[in-house]
Amino acid sequence: MGLMLRRLLKKFLAEDKFTFLPLEEEVSFRPVDEGVEVLSLYASLRENLKHFRLLTRENPFANPILLLAVNLSRRLEKGELSFSALEQLTQFLNGLSFVARAERLNLYVGEVDPLENLTSLEAFINGLSGFEKKDFETLAKAVSQELFGLVVTAHPTFALREELLRLLSDLASGRNLAGVPFTEAQLRELFKDVFSREHLSDPEITLEKEHRLALEAIGNIKRALTRLYDLLFRKARETFPEDWWRLRPRLITVASWVGYDLDGRRDIAWTQSFAFRLEERKLALERYLRELQHVLDLCPMGKDTEALRGRLAHLIQLLSENLSGADEEIEAFLRASSGTEESLEELRLVAKRMFFGLSRRLVRPSVLVSLLDEAAGLAQEVPEVLHRLVLLRTEIENFGLGASHIHVRLNAKQIHNAVRNLIGMETDPEDPSSKKTYLKALDSLLSAVKPVTINFGSLIAERTTAKRLFMLVAQILKYVDAETPIRFLIAETESSFTPIAALYFAKLFGVEERIDISPLFETPRALFRGARIVDEMLSNRFYREYVLRRGCLAIQTGFSDAGRHLGQTAASFAIENLRRRLARVVEKHRLSGIKLVVFNTHGESIGRGAHPANFTARLKYLMSPRSRAELLKAGVKLKEEFSFQGGDGYVYFLNPYLALAVLSRILEFARAPLEEEDPFYREWDYVFEFFATVQQFNERLMQDPDYALLLHEYGRHFLYPTGSRAVRRQFELEKHQLFSAAEIRAIPHNAILHQLGLLANTLGGVGQAIKKNPEQFACLKQESERFRLLVSLAEYALSFSDFYAFAGYLDILDPGFWLMAAAKAENPQHAQELRQVADFLELQNKHANLSRVGRIFYRDLLDFTEALHTMDCSREEEERSALIEERLWLDAELRDTLEILHAVRLALIYQIFTLAMQIPEFSPQRGTTREEIIERILHLDVKSAVEILKSIFPLLESSPEAKDFGEKATYHTEQYLGYFQEHQNIFNPLAALYRLILRISGGITHLIGAFG
Repeated sequence: MGLMLRRLLKKFLAEDKFTFLPLEEEVSFRPVDEGVEVLSLYASLRENLKHFRLLTRENPFANPILLLAVNLSRRLEKGELSFSALEQLTQFLNGLSFVARAERLNLYVGEVDPLENLTSLEAFINGLSGFEKKDFETLAKAVSQELFGLVVTAHPTFALREELLRLLSDLASGRNLAGVPFTEAQLRELFKDVFSREHLSDPEITLEKEHRLALEAIGNIKRALTRLYDLLFRKARETFPEDWWRLRPRLITVASWVGYDLDGRRDIAWTQSFAFRLEERKLALERYLRELQHVLDLCPMGKDTEALRGRLAHLIQLLSENLSGADEEIEAFLRASSGTEESLEELRLVAKRMFFGLSRRLVRPSVLVSLLDEAAGLAQEVPEVLHRLVLLRTEIENFGLGASHIHVRLNAKQIHNAVRNLIGMETDPEDPSSKKTYLKALDSLLSAVKPVTINFGSLIAERTTAKRLFMLVAQILKYVDAETPIRFLIAETESSFTPIAALYFAKLFGVEERIDISPLFETPRALFRGARIVDEMLSNRFYREYVLRRGCLAIQTGFSDAGRHLGQTAASFAIENLRRRLARVVEKHRLSGIKLVVFNTHGESIGRGAHPANFTARLKYLMSPRSRAELLKAGVKLKEEFSFQGGDGYVYFLNPYLALAVLSRILEFARAPLEEEDPFYREWDYVFEFFATVQQFNERLMQDPDYALLLHEYGRHFLYPTGSRAVRRQFELEKHQLFSAAEIRAIPHNAILHQLGLLANTLGGVGQAIKKNPEQFACLKQESERFRLLVSLAEYALSFSDFYAFAGYLDILDPGFWLMAAAKAENPQHAQELRQVADFLELQNKHANLSRVGRIFYRDLLDFTEALHTMDCSREEEERSALIEERLWLDAELRDTLEILHAVRLALIYQIFTLAMQIPEFSPQRGTTREEIIERILHLDVKSAVEILKSIFPLLESSPEAKDFGEKATYHTEQYLGYFQEHQNIFNPLAALYRLILRISGGITHLIGAFG
């Protein structure tokens, strides 16, 4: 059923006077209009919208959202509506959207009652084959295999301030920290809190904040896992009273790349990454120490337990000694990021102490595990102490001397740059005229490589990113944890040359025994050649020996970049094909028995591979049952990993009951049978052509310069900072001009489309694909669960898209729109301003090109909506796919809310454009002209334009000559008054209007359910 949060909110709004006053921000509108009836205003706008929609029946050129925006603009001009009122309305709409988001999140996660979820975990445990057969060895083998891995990543989707992020998680869980459902009184206060806060990101989002939140999310995941293993050991204790404590479960792993991902960014110093790992080591040791002290407290006094207590005391002493000096080490590496001589000298002294104390330093988790095994052997007569000991042992065996496993990541280009001079590589590694030469040169390097030794000074001196990262891994293994494996991810891998070259550096720096090199297949070229690349990797004798020695073959597939290049549905199809071909490669190379890790890197929005129906659909979308079955038939120990990215992903784990719910859904998915029979795989020719059509549509779009123009010069200014990573990759920032949409990262690319009202990378091309054979589409959609799952993603995108909104953002750039507005203006001065806007837009001459892009989308949308309408007419509405809960789609109220947000923003853009015409003339200054400033504003680059204007027209202090003469002077000569009127009437309102546009972006993000 889910939480009825909006129903309760409406009840509270009817009973209580909620306030939606502007926030205490410098850019809020003043004076505050405290007489606004926000709910009445919202209701009237819904009625206006309904009226304007009716006009479209008679007038196909009518745009109800743009008409509402014009209506709002006229009311503002006439003084019938204040900007303060619009600000309060925005605050209300953002709050309403936030509550709807929490309600949908609750439905998405499913059952959140902790007792019900513990029952679900018990069902998973009871279903383990060892319990069914009452065979301990079978059980021990079953629980020792890693089934799934959860990876916490730092993608920039921290679109909410931390307090609201926590509030979203708590509301979605429906429970307070005691696990008791919220009372109505508590919910009322939570709702008031929602409406009192600004729905934007923190002003300063740093990597340190992201790391702290990641650790908190990881902590709650591990607590949920502890509940799982607690239940497992209790069940085993009943069934196998002699052997239960010998179980070594490793069902779920947790990893993080927050602070270790160097793909496309230069702002993370190696010293910062090392400090993060030291901090994680400290937190782990402190956690183990606290738990051992609790166990010691539980242990009864007496001669029978003397040896046990002595062993526990020894463990406590060992951990305490290793925590000594930890803070000093962390601080030294953090300060060294500044690069000052003083900080480097401090680092040198600390590094020397670390090296000379290495023999006493705890860097092997197996030392703790061995001591815990001894303690467990002594605790056989104290069952609860033994139980706590084996739980702690499980945690250490799973996570080592850190909060979680870590993934480091860089780009294939960085590997190529590191090896280029060693083998004389002058062209692309896949160049047919040189490919075999390069691979032979790598073989020569690998056959002769001898490990080198390094110190921290080596990292300071090294300028090659790839070599420095391998050195960092070596130092982490040396000083933090020598046994817990580290994943080495390589983004944009398109050649077997890349991971083989990475293996050379792994051997050179002596880390190949502890790292798992994992190529990322995400670009179109990599996805279609991925299985062949793995085949070539395994055909290399050095790489094959490495895989067999590690007992692990790791790859990574990506849904984010693939989704925008191919279209999200086509990307999923390509990834499934890669997985299925990979099964044949594994069989070919006779790798049965090894661990195969497939890291399914996806995001939290539908544009990046998060299916919106529920967690089961999400996991099935990433890991089709058919491909999973084929990989398992190849004889590998399959481990599937999936990511939870940034703030949108952490929200599942900032509340312990939500974290428990997610773990329960994952294990329910693990219990489900792998259904292989599906018409999707029989109708392969049609399916292949369908997704090839989707792919071609999106590939053409990504190469279209006008599409890039739409995203970069206009749409990107709807976004606000949501993370510590740049919009474009660091090595691309030196370019002065954007040539294609491919240069914008996947998250901002998708986020811009969300804000423009068209989720194009998910639904784009589907209409064209359907049109080729609508009858077969309808038949397959009805009969195939897999096809229905993929297409339902596009249907969902369609339900959250609004072409009227998208057209409105294009039409407001049309000079003709402004000329028509000028013709209807009642005030001659205002009419002149409107004509000036038209003149500036005419000079830019961009509307026609952007409209052409709009028509491409519109044709495709028409095909898609017509097909769905035909299908809906041919069957009852309740026969919709069972995977899609109706309440997950936009209902009438939320549809109105979304369209009103777009209309208000269009009205604000209207005001900004006209206000820009009032900027006073000035001679060229600060390297710019009035015309260039206005052009910035017409691209909505308002923030930088206002900053420049305020520097050109400064507010001056009072005259220093008039001070300190005893008597007070209230007169100041004109030259000291500055440009007060310009600031008051133009610059400050421009900033306030733009700030409100960004706040509307926050509300739209809530309704979509994710940022980008």
